[in-house]
This record gives sequence, structure tokens and C-alpha cells, in this order.
Amino acid sequence: MSLEIINLYKSFGDKKLFDGFSYSFSDTGIYAVIGESGIGKTTLLRMISGLDTDYAGEIIGGGIGRVSFAFQEYRLFPGLSAIENLIFTISDRKDGAVFDKCKKMLLTLGFTDNDINLFPEQMSGGMKQRVSIARAILFDTPILILDEPTKELDRQNRDAVIRLIQNEAKRRLVILVSHSDEDISALGAIKIHI
Repeated sequence: MSLEIINLYKSFGDKKLFDGFSYSFSDTGIYAVIGESGIGKTTLLRMISGLDTDYAGEIIGGGIGRVSFAFQEYRLFPGLSAIENLIFTISDRKDGAVFDKCKKMLLTLGFTDNDINLFPEQMSGGMKQRVSIARAILFDTPILILDEPTKELDRQNRDAVIRLIQNEAKRRLVILVSHSDEDISALGAIKIHI
């Protein structure tokens, strides 16, 4: 089932963010939500994901259980290493196949064999961001949401993340917010102006 937003209304006090906003998404592909700062881009992602339900209108096909979300704030478990953050999210057991899948993802994103055992307080912002993205990608849902997925990444890691996002978009819907026109173009994303 594709994602559809119908007559969405959302306000914060006197500030109206959405006033009858509607949009239909395909089942696959990359969509970039763009607009000025403070216009409601992250709020829209939160409503699609089911984390914000204080709105009028309908969001069909989104919600908890259907959406995997990589937040700007990373939200990693501080007591778990990089690889444990991934394993904990996607499985309730630590078997060899799950470990190998998580390790492969981290290595694809520029981690070394030693880096995968780092705890969040030992990681750079870019490393934390890549763990957050890896976790969201490995959590298999029909919709993948990414809020500023390349904001702290160097060119090499940015390119690796873009390739991963493009691969994911072949099999599921990817919706992201990015302030980088270069990244949006590199991804071949459909722009949604709000």
C-alpha cells in the first residue's frame, strides 16, 4: 500500500504549518521534503511515522510498524557499541548471521573492525550519524524516513550513504529532509515543496 496524505492540517499555537496539504507517494523511490527552516519538514516526517498524531486530516499507509526513522539526533543506546546498537534494533538474538549482516553494513559505511566496537561517547558525530542510518536501513519497513542524513558526513561517507539510500529506494519508499541541493540532485529525489 502506498502512502497518501489527505487534507493535512497542523498548527503550533497561532503558527499554521499545514493547511489542507495533500500528497500521494509511490511504493518505491526517493522523495525530498524541502522548504524554509521552521516550515514543518521534520514535523511532517514525525506525522508520517506516527510519532506526532496531533493533526487533522488523514495519513494512510504510514505509522508505527510501517516506518523506520533515522532522526537528526541519532538516538543511539549509550551502553551499546555501534554493532550492538544495530543488532538490538533488528533482532532479539545475537546469532552469527545477524552479527555478519550488521558488521557488513557498518563496514560499507566506512567503519573498521575496531570501530564497530566503539560506544557512542567514543564516536564522532559522523560515526553516530552513520550508525543511526544503518539502524534505520536494517529495520525492514515499507517506508524509510531520513532527517538530514548527510549533514555531518565527509565526501566519501556521504557518497556511501547516497548509494545505500538509492539501493533502498528500489525496494521501498524513502522520504528525507535535506538542506543540500547537491545531495537531493545526487539522489535523484522527487522534490516536495512545503
